[in-house]
Amino acid sequence: MENILYTIEPEASGSGATIALSLLVSLAALAGLAALLRKPASGEQYNRKMLAAMLLFFTVLIGSGTAFFSWLKSRKTSDIIIYTDAVETPYGRAEFGNIKNAAIELDKQPSFVNPGRAVRQTRLLVIEEKNGKAHIMSEKDYDLQELMDKLREAVKAWEKGPGAD
Repeated sequence: MENILYTIEPEASGSGATIALSLLVSLAALAGLAALLRKPASGEQYNRKMLAAMLLFFTVLIGSGTAFFSWLKSRKTSDIIIYTDAVETPYGRAEFGNIKNAAIELDKQPSFVNPGRAVRQTRLLVIEEKNGKAHIMSEKDYDLQELMDKLREAVKAWEKGPGAD
């Protein structure tokens, strides 16, 4: 049986509220669309009805897409568990002996107008395994400094061996 040293949960990003709100908007727009299309209309009123139906349909598409992709993102951000000999991320398990490098890197998005200037910067924790697999966590989802400190502490304890304090 393995000992769990730390469990790092993703920071609350409100994705549950986003999913619920976008689903609610989608369902309301779908109900409005169904009610609108049931009413008979002719002439100028028919054109307005079709325009409103088109706008409601777009609202359904945008709301359901937002709910789906927010749900997908919430499935990709799970707890990070640090064991006495490994770390488990949303991308799988990495044994300490197989880790080649772990570092916090800065990802810069260059400006379209001036490529030398960064428009947006995001810090990423990259855990690289010897086989080339990478586990990448963003500062938007996790407290990277806390995660890195706990990972360093666990690896140092693992390197000392069992029973060494």
